[in-house]
Amino acid sequence: MIYNFSHTMQTSSRHSDPEFLFVLLGASNLARGYSALTRHLSQSISPSRFINALGPGRGYCVRGGLLNFSYTPIGECRVMKSAESFAEQGGRVAVLLTDIGNDIMYGIPGESLIECLDALIEKARHWNAEIFVTSIHVNVSRDMGKTSFKLLRALFYPKSPVTFDQADAAVKRVNHYLEEKSQENRQVHLVSGLGTFCGLDKIHFSLLKSHLAWSRIANEILSVLGAAPGRSIGPGSVVLSLCDNLSRLIASDMLRITKKPKEFF
Repeated sequence: MIYNFSHTMQTSSRHSDPEFLFVLLGASNLARGYSALTRHLSQSISPSRFINALGPGRGYCVRGGLLNFSYTPIGECRVMKSAESFAEQGGRVAVLLTDIGNDIMYGIPGESLIECLDALIEKARHWNAEIFVTSIHVNVSRDMGKTSFKLLRALFYPKSPVTFDQADAAVKRVNHYLEEKSQENRQVHLVSGLGTFCGLDKIHFSLLKSHLAWSRIANEILSVLGAAPGRSIGPGSVVLSLCDNLSRLIASDMLRITKKPKEFF
């Protein structure tokens, strides 16, 4: 069952606070944890709604995907335009940029990815949004050897021309940019250290630790927004979220039997 954000919304007659919009941007990890994260945030901040651009293999400035489907680059889809319209009406906005790194493996230079990320961040800052970014949690030179890198590249990015050294340099450059950006701007909040929750491939959160990773991200968001976090995201919530994601992938992305919900861009 796909989680419907409209169920979390309550009428203005019952709440004096304005509706809060969360803009969630990412790839496979976000797609897997999306329902768990939105459910957790909506329990602490209400009324709230969510829009997103996500999906396995998704890139910020280049098309990416899985098997027989691909996604519009996050920087080119209409998710930020929709958020801008909301902000112009006086709504409060929080933006999460996560799963950064697919572009690098598709051959996009680190500087080009940084330019795309910076444009998204600056656009959100213009709306006075609170912006949360997660660093790339794969340290190529430390976490994997050249053989492991080639195996993972063949598995997840079979057409990638990127070498071990190119990936290592690009990851370090992007992470350095994210760190500097968060230090220079009070609206930008860096969430790091998520590598401890990853599985053997060093890319995806472990099924046994995914709830811990999303609890950490969610609680950082809630802390900055001044909301008291509820109970941490549990393993059961993540399992339901994985099922929701699988349903979307099969019915909407692969077979195209159903249309995606309107909050998916």
